[in-house]
Amino acid sequence: MSFESWLVFMTIWTLASLPLGPNALNCIASSAAFGFARGLWSVFGVFVAANIHMALALSGIAVFLHTYPVLFEVLRWLGVAYLAWMGVTMWRTRAGFELGDEVQPWSAWRVVGRAIAISLTNPKAIFVWLAIFTQFIDGALPLLPQFSVLAPSALAVTLVVYTGYCGVGLGVKRLLSGRRKLWFDRLSGSAYLAFAVGLASADLRKN
Repeated sequence: MSFESWLVFMTIWTLASLPLGPNALNCIASSAAFGFARGLWSVFGVFVAANIHMALALSGIAVFLHTYPVLFEVLRWLGVAYLAWMGVTMWRTRAGFELGDEVQPWSAWRVVGRAIAISLTNPKAIFVWLAIFTQFIDGALPLLPQFSVLAPSALAVTLVVYTGYCGVGLGVKRLLSGRRKLWFDRLSGSAYLAFAVGLASADLRKN
């Protein structure tokens, strides 16, 4: 792969990673609730899920899901249900997202588990890897050298972007208190519900 091609890939992958979605919102909420250091565990969860998405896309599982729409729909509706549950939870209670030292933080593995669950139940993520990542793979050339460049590059962008979102969450924590915290919870819950509606209504197989 030429340096110019790598720069194009990095630009496209970064732009694809930046839009606010369920993963980003989860990193912001985790950092706002439990602090930056604990919020970084949500980044680790996204990183784990990204490796799984990459493996699925490169192994052809994404094409398999596209070929068998029933399996795709099962995965999609699991994602819808999980995002809707997150939204309703944030509207009904703030116990898991309270700001303040008096609140017992979630364990690191609970934060990681939630991040993985949010990412893996979004089948669109697999197709992002399939649509972008694989377009820069030249089948006429040895695959391993190409993977050894593209995979770490893509994962590095993922780490940087979502670490940045944890930084946003730290700023949110410092700004919010009282009723402002309540509105943050409600807006976040509404965003999760909106993501659920979007995932339910979108025909991702056309992407």
